[in-house]
Amino acid sequence: MTTYTVSYDLIKRKDYASLWEELERLGAHRTQASFWLVNVNNAAKELHDHLKTFVDGDDKIWVSELTKNHWYSNAMAGTNEWIKSNSPSR
Repeated sequence: MTTYTVSYDLIKRKDYASLWEELERLGAHRTQASFWLVNVNNAAKELHDHLKTFVDGDDKIWVSELTKNHWYSNAMAGTNEWIKSNSPSR
């Protein structure tokens, strides 16, 4: 499995619920208002294309692999635990 970051900007019809429900179904963890971590067996493009089906055509989605070289502050509760339990040890 690979851990990815997912971020988005919903432009006009802000239907967050369907995107959030799908991210939660995938076991993702929300770290900021529009930034999630998800651990899946897909390539970044496959995950991106899948998530695009839950938003409008003018919305923006970014999917990127999470590496071991990352820092953050003030992430939502549970972020450290999620990373520890979902990221392979390197």
